[in-house]
Amino acid sequence: MLDILIKAIGFIFIIIIGYIFKSKGIFQKEHARFLSFIIMNITLPCSLFSSVGHIDISSSLLMALVIGFGANILTILVGFIMAKNGTLTEKAIYMINMSGYNIGTFALPFVQSFFPSNLLAYVIMFDTGNAIMCLGGTYSVASSMVVKSKGIKIVIEFIKRLLSSVPFCTYVILFIMSLLNLTLPSQLISVTSIAGNANAFLAMLMIGISLEIKLDLSQVIKIRNILIGRYGLMILISVLVFIFLPVETAAKQMIVLSLFAPISSVAPVYSYMIDSKTPVPAAVSSLSMIISIITLTVLIIIFS
Repeated sequence: MLDILIKAIGFIFIIIIGYIFKSKGIFQKEHARFLSFIIMNITLPCSLFSSVGHIDISSSLLMALVIGFGANILTILVGFIMAKNGTLTEKAIYMINMSGYNIGTFALPFVQSFFPSNLLAYVIMFDTGNAIMCLGGTYSVASSMVVKSKGIKIVIEFIKRLLSSVPFCTYVILFIMSLLNLTLPSQLISVTSIAGNANAFLAMLMIGISLEIKLDLSQVIKIRNILIGRYGLMILISVLVFIFLPVETAAKQMIVLSLFAPISSVAPVYSYMIDSKTPVPAAVSSLSMIISIITLTVLIIIFS
C-alpha cells in the first residue's frame, strides 16, 4: 500500500512541477502541444508495443470495447438532454464536453505504472471504442446539428482524423496481430521500450503544463452542470459494470479506471470549431483533469 501511495504521489508531483514551471514562464502552452505530439505519435505507441505486445481476444475484451463506445453514446445523449432548453450551439457544446475519455495521455500511464501489463488490454480495447467517437464521431454528430449542410464533409473529415490517429492505428495493428497470433520480435521490443519507458513521465509533465485553473464566473453554471452530469453518470455506469458485467474483477476495475479518465484532450478543439468564443471547454477540461487525478489515485489505492 505504501509503495502504491508513494508512486501515486510521485505522479502528482510531476504534474505539479509542470504546472509550476509553466506559471513561472519556464514552460509555455506550446510546450504542452509539442509533448502531446511526441506522446501520441512516439512514446505511447512504443509503450503499447513494448508493454502489451500481444492481446488474446476474448469476450471480456470485446465488452470493454463496446463499453468504451457505448459510454460515449450515452454521454452525448445525456449532454443533449441537459441542454434541451439551450440553443443548438449550446447543445453541441454540452454533447462534446460531456463525452470522450483521455486514455492515451492520462489513464493509460496510470494503469501501466500500477498494474500488470496483461491488464492493459482492457484499457486499450476501451480506448479503441472510445476513439471512434472522441476522435471525430462526437464532433460529426454535434456539428451536424449546427451546420446541417456540411454533414457529408464532416463524416469524411471524421474518417480522415480516425485513420490519421497514430494511437488508434496502433490499437488496430495490435488487434490484427492478435487475431493472426503474431508477436513482435524481442529485439524490436527492446528498441520500442526505450521510448515507451518515457511515456508516463512525459504524459504527467504535459498534464501539468496543460492545466489552466481559471474560471469564467458567467459560465460557472454550465461548467458545473457538465462536470456533475459527467461524473455522476460515470459513477452510475461503474456501479452497473461491477454488478452486471459478466467478467473477472480485474477487468471491471480497468474499465472503471477508464471511465474516470478526464474529458478527451480534443474536446476543447472541437468545441472551438463550433463556438470560438465560449470559455467553457477550457475550464471543463482543466477541472476534469484535477477531478480525475484525485479519483484515479483513490481508485488505484482501492483496487491494488
